[in-house]
Amino acid sequence: MRLVWGGGGPFATAFFGLLRVKWLALHLETAGLGVIGQIVASQAWLGTASGLGLGFPLTRAIGRRLGENDPDGVRRAAATAAGILAISILTVTLCVLLFAGPISTLLFGSAVHANLVRISTIGIAGLACNGLATGLFAGHSDLRAAFTMAATGGAVGLLVTLALVPRFGVAGGVLGVAVLTPAGVAAALLLHRRRYGAIVVQLRPRIDAPLAREMLAVAGAGLLLALVDQGALLGLRAHYVRVNGVEANGLLQAALALAQQIGAPFFAYLFGYAFAKLAGMADVSAMRDYTRRHWTPLALVAALAFGAAMAIGTPLLHLFYSDRFDPARPLLAWTMLGEFGKLAGQTWALAALPLGGTRLWLTTGMAFPLGMLAGYVALAGAAPELRLPLAYATGGGASLVVGGIVMTSRGVGLGARELGVAAIAAAGLAWLAVTIAR
Repeated sequence: MRLVWGGGGPFATAFFGLLRVKWLALHLETAGLGVIGQIVASQAWLGTASGLGLGFPLTRAIGRRLGENDPDGVRRAAATAAGILAISILTVTLCVLLFAGPISTLLFGSAVHANLVRISTIGIAGLACNGLATGLFAGHSDLRAAFTMAATGGAVGLLVTLALVPRFGVAGGVLGVAVLTPAGVAAALLLHRRRYGAIVVQLRPRIDAPLAREMLAVAGAGLLLALVDQGALLGLRAHYVRVNGVEANGLLQAALALAQQIGAPFFAYLFGYAFAKLAGMADVSAMRDYTRRHWTPLALVAALAFGAAMAIGTPLLHLFYSDRFDPARPLLAWTMLGEFGKLAGQTWALAALPLGGTRLWLTTGMAFPLGMLAGYVALAGAAPELRLPLAYATGGGASLVVGGIVMTSRGVGLGARELGVAAIAAAGLAWLAVTIAR
C-alpha cells in the first residue's frame, strides 16, 4: 500500500501529463515538443540549483526531531530551509531574467527563445519550493500530501495548457509546465493544513546557523549529484539538438518522458518512504536485510513494467503523442533499459548516505551521469539519433554495477536469489531493447 500511495503522485503526474502532452503533440508536433523539452530540461536544472539540494537534509532533520518529540525543532528546521531558499530563489531567478538571451543561445544555438527562458522562471522558483515541501512531507513519512501536490499541480498545468495552446503556441506550453509545481505546493499545504498548518503559519524564513551548517553539509553533496545528473543530460541534449535538430529532440523527449514516468512510482517509494526508514537504522545488518527484503519485489515489478512498455512502445507513443512519433520507438527501448538500470542501482545504494556519509553517497550517485557521459563519447560512431539513448542505457548499467560493488564492499550485499533476479531482469530487458532497435 505504501508503494501504491508513493506511486499515486507519479501516476497522477503521468495521467495529467498524458493529456497535456497529447494536446501539445497534436498542436505543436515534434519541433514544438523539442523546444519545450529543452526549456523544461533547463528549468529542471536551474530549479534544482536554486533548491540547493535541501530536500534530503530537511527530511533527515525533521525525521530526527520528530523521533525526539521536538516540534519546535521541526519548525526551526523548516524555517532555516525557507530562509536559505528565499535567498537562493531570488538570486537564481534574477540571473535567469537578466541572462535569458545567452541561456537560450546555450540551449538552442540562438537567442530566439529568450522569452521562453523568462517564462520558465516561474517553474524554477516552484521547483525550489518543491524541495521544501517534499522535505516537510517526507520527514513526516507522509505519502498522501505528496500525492495531493502531484495531482493538483498536474490538473492546474493541464488546464493552463488547454487554455493557452494553440492560441499562444509554444509559449503557452512552457507556461503550462512552469505553473505545475508552484500550484501543487500551494494546494498541498492548503489541503493538508490540519497537519502542517501550525508549521506553515509560524514559518518565518529565519536561519539557525548551526542547523544551517548541518543541513548544507548534506545538501552540498545532494546538490552536486543532482546538478551533475541533470546537467550531464542537458549538455548532451544541447549537442544532440545541434547534430540532429529540434524534431529529433522531440522524439528523444517522448522517449525520455515515458521511461521516467514508468520509473517515477518506484523512485517515489524509495525516496518518499524507504530512505527515511534506512536513515533510522544504525546497524549495517539491518540495512542489508531491509535492502534485500524490498529488492526482489521492486526489481521484478519494475522489470515487468519496463518490459511491457518496450513491447507496446508504438501504441504507447500513439496514446501519449501521435503516429508522427513512431520513429521514437528504438529510442524508447534504450532509455527504458537505462531507467531500469538507474532504478536498480539506486535501490541497492539507498543506504549509502546513512551508512557512509556524503562520500559514499557521491560515489554511488555519480555512476549514472559519468557512465552516460563516457558512453556518449565512446559511442561516437553510433547512429546519431541513437547515440544519446544508448549512452543513457550505458549510464544505467554503470549505476547498477558501481552501486552493487560499492555497497557490497560496505556490507550491504545481495543474496544469490536477489542477484539472480537482477541478472535475469537486466538480460531480458537488454535482449528486448536490441530486438526492438534492429
